[in-house]
Amino acid sequence: MTKYVFVLTSSPKDFYCEQTLVAVASLRVHNPGAFVTLLTDDRTLATLTGNRAALKDAVDEIKALTLDEKLTPMLRSRFLKTSIRNVIDGDFLFLDSDIAVVGDLSIPEEWKGGIYAVLDFHTNLSKAINRKKVLNNAKRMGFSPILNDQLFNSGVMYVPDTPEMHKFFETWHTLWEECVTKGFPYDMASLAETDFRSGYAIRQMPGGWNCQLAYGNRFLPTAKVLHFFGSRIIDTRGRKVPESMNLFLPKILRRDFYTNLKNMPVTVNADKSVHIDEYYDDVIAHAKEAFEFQTKKVGAGGAYIIRSYAFAKSLAWLYKNIPILVKPLELLGKFFS
Repeated sequence: MTKYVFVLTSSPKDFYCEQTLVAVASLRVHNPGAFVTLLTDDRTLATLTGNRAALKDAVDEIKALTLDEKLTPMLRSRFLKTSIRNVIDGDFLFLDSDIAVVGDLSIPEEWKGGIYAVLDFHTNLSKAINRKKVLNNAKRMGFSPILNDQLFNSGVMYVPDTPEMHKFFETWHTLWEECVTKGFPYDMASLAETDFRSGYAIRQMPGGWNCQLAYGNRFLPTAKVLHFFGSRIIDTRGRKVPESMNLFLPKILRRDFYTNLKNMPVTVNADKSVHIDEYYDDVIAHAKEAFEFQTKKVGAGGAYIIRSYAFAKSLAWLYKNIPILVKPLELLGKFFS
């Protein structure tokens, strides 16, 4: 049996718990009967009360590690992520929380025994826009220069329960801790170095298994997981968002989609399916259609622009500083609709 694993470090002040609940709910829609594991820390687990307790009901297994209280939420999250293989039994598919599952995640038989992931930015490192930054970080950490030209995104990873993978994760965790001591708390560089030291063990998943929306438009038709990244969730500052803005800002990318969930009753049924209300259930079940709508209306080139980080950053800035300038987009959305 393959487990589907989510990692959570959260407090009532953020919306990571709600974000994870949405991700789990989307998994349940397209993969009924999936065995879901939540890996968390003791401090986070203590906060999963009241409405936040719905997440505990929505998963099948909870594993909580007692961590150093001095660790920041980010460090706790990376600590857990790089420890998964050695604290969770069984083969697993790890999923970040800033995703929506939109397809069947049954693991192909030919993957069994290997570790799989999707290339970061859906491209080889030599073609990536952050190539220099990645190589500079590797050099700064004393790591290899990624000789196989492949940097993998850790947002979706299939990992079997084998001695080789236990060793792989032990190395990853150790290297990540070394990075932390050098003021670099991120997990990508240490993952790349672990891959190098293990003889480039990571194999490529098809891009649809981790469709990174800002760069993966060509994988949308076959997408099983949409990875929109937390940095693209936009705070609309409590302002009413008209339907015409769905073209530029799908509902699942709005901050209040998650923050409003804090005060909403959630029902977890006997089969572990999650019911919130008609609005939420529809958005979660049809997340892929929202992005297909973008492509249909403005074409692949236009969709690439409105899914870009630059567009998201600009739109967030407008909502915060000059919301009146969002009006032209609302009108443009009406035109395309």
